[in-house]
Amino acid sequence: MSVHQDIADNIQLRKAGDIFFPTEFRMLGTDNAIKMALSRLVKEKMIDRLSHGIYYKPKQHQLFGNIQPSLEMIANAIAARDHLIIKPTGISALNKLGISQQVPTKHVYITNGQTRKYNIEGNEIYFKSASPKKLALTGPISSLVILAMDELGPSLMDVTVASQIKGLLQNEKEALLENDIKLAPSWIAKELFNLVSSSQFKNSANELV
Repeated sequence: MSVHQDIADNIQLRKAGDIFFPTEFRMLGTDNAIKMALSRLVKEKMIDRLSHGIYYKPKQHQLFGNIQPSLEMIANAIAARDHLIIKPTGISALNKLGISQQVPTKHVYITNGQTRKYNIEGNEIYFKSASPKKLALTGPISSLVILAMDELGPSLMDVTVASQIKGLLQNEKEALLENDIKLAPSWIAKELFNLVSSSQFKNSANELV
């Protein structure tokens, strides 16, 4: 069979909404043949192209029509392809936590890989190389809080945001929170200690900061 048909058969077996890359088909033909086959499949409307070298199988909604994958899904797919660790930061982190309702057009992630930028139909995914210390943050809540604060600076902390963060941190496991505060920049550690309600944990402030 042709490279085009082999790739079409492969995609036919995938779930609607799946994101994929040309490198996944290297066993089926040359890079040029794969590129031509994918371009043809886009014209045939079997797949859609999100950006250079990034494709997905369309997913249809009864009311809204074609539903594209979210920028977070695309970022995670790129990270999986390249075997990278990524963590959202800045507005992306605040949005994920529910602190900000602003939908960012630029999703910023720290990574253990190289700094890279991906343009996705008017939006942007930005992978920002970071230190191992930042990537060592482990709490699902506290890591996002610390990365958002670090990216956006002290001006982030008004009364409303502080109250929201306090409520979120109460749902974080104390051991994870303690680990992450040890790794946080000094000004963030002090801010978070002021919000933590556990008196026992507060007593360890002098040791950790």
